[in-house]
Amino acid sequence: MAVMSLKMRILMSFFAIIGILSLAIALIGFFIIKNDILDRAQIQVENDLNFAREVYTAEIKNIEDVVCFTALRFFIRDAILENDVETLKNKLVEIRKAESLDILTLTDKEGQVIIRTRNRLVTGDNQADDELVSRVLTDKKTISGTTIVPKEELEKECDGLAEQAYIKFIHTPKAKATKKSEQTSGMMIKAATGIFDYDNNLIGVLYGGTLLNRNYSIVDKVKDIVYQGRKYDGKDIGTVTVFQKDLRISTNVRNKDDKRAIGTRVSEEVYNCVLGKGLPWVDSAFVVNDWYKTAYESIRNTNGQVIGMLYVGTLEQPFNDIARNTMLMFLVTISSATVLAVILSFILAACVSRPLINVLDATTKLSNGELGHMVETKTGATELNALAESFNEMSIRLAQRDKSLKLSNDMLSDLNKRYIDLIGFVSHEFKGIVATVVMNVYSVKDNILGPINKRQKKALEGASRSLDYLTATVKKFLNLGRIEKGELEARKTAVEIKKDVFDVVINSLAMIAARKNITINNDIDAGLKVNTDLDLMLVVANNLIINAIKYGLECGDIVLNSSKCNGNIEIEVYNDSVPISQQEKGKLFKRFSRLNNPATKDVKGTGLGLFITQQIIEKHGGKVWVEPREKGNSFIFQLPV
Repeated sequence: MAVMSLKMRILMSFFAIIGILSLAIALIGFFIIKNDILDRAQIQVENDLNFAREVYTAEIKNIEDVVCFTALRFFIRDAILENDVETLKNKLVEIRKAESLDILTLTDKEGQVIIRTRNRLVTGDNQADDELVSRVLTDKKTISGTTIVPKEELEKECDGLAEQAYIKFIHTPKAKATKKSEQTSGMMIKAATGIFDYDNNLIGVLYGGTLLNRNYSIVDKVKDIVYQGRKYDGKDIGTVTVFQKDLRISTNVRNKDDKRAIGTRVSEEVYNCVLGKGLPWVDSAFVVNDWYKTAYESIRNTNGQVIGMLYVGTLEQPFNDIARNTMLMFLVTISSATVLAVILSFILAACVSRPLINVLDATTKLSNGELGHMVETKTGATELNALAESFNEMSIRLAQRDKSLKLSNDMLSDLNKRYIDLIGFVSHEFKGIVATVVMNVYSVKDNILGPINKRQKKALEGASRSLDYLTATVKKFLNLGRIEKGELEARKTAVEIKKDVFDVVINSLAMIAARKNITINNDIDAGLKVNTDLDLMLVVANNLIINAIKYGLECGDIVLNSSKCNGNIEIEVYNDSVPISQQEKGKLFKRFSRLNNPATKDVKGTGLGLFITQQIIEKHGGKVWVEPREKGNSFIFQLPV
């Protein structure tokens, strides 16, 4: 390696740093521009699709509300009961026009059409097989959604609807190959509900809907609200489309002749993803005549089948232009900064090289433990003078801080030792006292020392429960003391996990569970064995089951299960209770941490049981966690076989 002067080495270092930083900043700038402009454009179009979905869903809900409110009107019910067809038709026609529905039709309780508001009644016309009507006749519940209506049904409802639904296919590049050349059916937002007499018997079904083919209210509403009519180079910034299958039936995408692109079709790639797999598709795409940031999602009928798509797209060109111009400005700025940095490097190298050697030598001494070492503060350069003064001040403070840290560490070590000793001393002192009190209270309560009356026995039962809690608390603090002192050791032997551990604990806690009418089901595999410390595993089982009882619901269940997974065993302790939220999960296994919610605020506890459980399981090379269920919680621990 060639020997160079410090000045030249500083210059070469500056040049290398400038080059690397310039390249790094350029790359960072590129990715920032890409993320902030292009990727955010894609995120924005996803948000626009969410809004479009809300508008579409709101339209379905609106039609459902209209149909439901109409069905609840007394004059509709009375007219059906009185078979006043003329009044019924007049009222329904009036409502359909007022609510801008394309159809509003009434059937009897068998699905036989009574009134069509836009066409004559066809003799023998039965709608019992209609997707929505059949559901209402069966379930007697309101249902709404999007359906495909065949040409024959459209003609029955209204002569003009079949003509409105008819769309001839227009050749579209990249579209999926098809032999069809026209679409005669229509896609309709429909809602149906039952009409009931005063004894709540079904007497008819009312359904109504709006045909989406060539109906531009939804797509134009989304466009007006989201994009506010903005254009770029004469082109709409945003477009919205409703597809029947892969065919545009309602859109504000324009053809080259500036007409709505009704009859054009989506690309095969989007078709396979959204219609074939039912998945959203979000990416750049060529839409009819230009590139857009697009988002597609499926539209499903009331049976969950994919029957169409909802699309939102934002013109890509404005974002590309902004990104290109921003990148050019960024590169010009970097180039100018690089030239300036090179010039400054020569100046700084000359000023820094000589006094920097002194600072470097002093830094070496400081790193070797010579705290308080000082350097000359008069270097001939204001900045280097300030650096030397700062170094001296830092050296003095480091010496002071080192002395202070040593003192603080000694104090903390002493306090920690006292804390551990206090836990052990108090727990051991309490253990003997509590054992004596427990024995005496149970002796009196169980009439061993003579008969007692009911009030005395009830009071002693309360005292015994409190003593049980105090005994468990003392045991937890004894275990905590072992953990804090590092004395927790696992002496492993072959243990039958069900018979030797959980059956023992369940029997000991049976009376406590009975107080809350809780049933404990031990479904752990009877042949399951594992090398573990029996005493410590009894602590784990006791903590988990007593927690399940304490926080379980009255008359609930506790279920124990086992399984094997990848050379490990898993034991699950489930109890019916209030599911734990994601925010509360992080608090569960911390020392002295308890949940603060209405379901747990009245339950006594030290906040140590789960902490001790976790320490024991981890000492065995395993792990423990909680999984909220629909109606309770499962505490699961895993041990290596």
